[in-house]
Amino acid sequence: MKKLLAVALVVMFLTPAGASDDSDPKQSEFVYARIRYHLTSYRGFRELPWHHDYPYGDEMFPDFLVRVSRVHTSRQSIQIVDIDSPDLFKYPFAYMCEPGYLNLLPKDVENLREYLDRGGFVLVDDFRGFRDLENLRYQLKLVYPDRDLVRLDVKHPIFHTLYDIDSLDIPPPYGNEPVDFLALLDPKGNVQMIINHNNDLSELWEWLDRGEMSLHDAVTSLQLGANYLIYAMTH
Repeated sequence: MKKLLAVALVVMFLTPAGASDDSDPKQSEFVYARIRYHLTSYRGFRELPWHHDYPYGDEMFPDFLVRVSRVHTSRQSIQIVDIDSPDLFKYPFAYMCEPGYLNLLPKDVENLREYLDRGGFVLVDDFRGFRDLENLRYQLKLVYPDRDLVRLDVKHPIFHTLYDIDSLDIPPPYGNEPVDFLALLDPKGNVQMIINHNNDLSELWEWLDRGEMSLHDAVTSLQLGANYLIYAMTH
């Protein structure tokens, strides 16, 4: 039954939905930010780390939301925002990828701390391995020296806001290291930052329409994204 529901959801998602694909983002009820950050040393020959899966993954996510919720949004409801810019405060939900290359300068630290203190929410995605995670931990200690990342289990409310995720035993998209869900919490215990370690939701979002990924994994990635958004808007 679950497989049938997964297939039905993807078919519905891939079915054209009229004006939602080209709606003016200024008319959207939901627009989110992709964070552009300062880099540690980087010698890659392809796109910059903060840019991975843009814009296709970013277009798929809001397109899914408009189909499964009453939120009026569109494929264009995404904005690249510098991490040290006051424009970040316009977007209560933000996406950051490849934090192994994150390098927070003093102004970045101040701006990110204020963003999170005001209630902003950050989805961290698309990275793997010990080194990248340790860099993220180090950078976040600059923001909140007294806080540590905590590991979330499947009972946490963030996995049950719109969809009930019954297992976090998700196949890792890269290598054999297990997918891990970590969080930065505020003093009241609410998630301010959800961290998908050894995972890459936006990769699944990006390639979904090509049929090159597992339908089950693709559906789960979209359900997780929707849950994160609903949690961010209600906590």
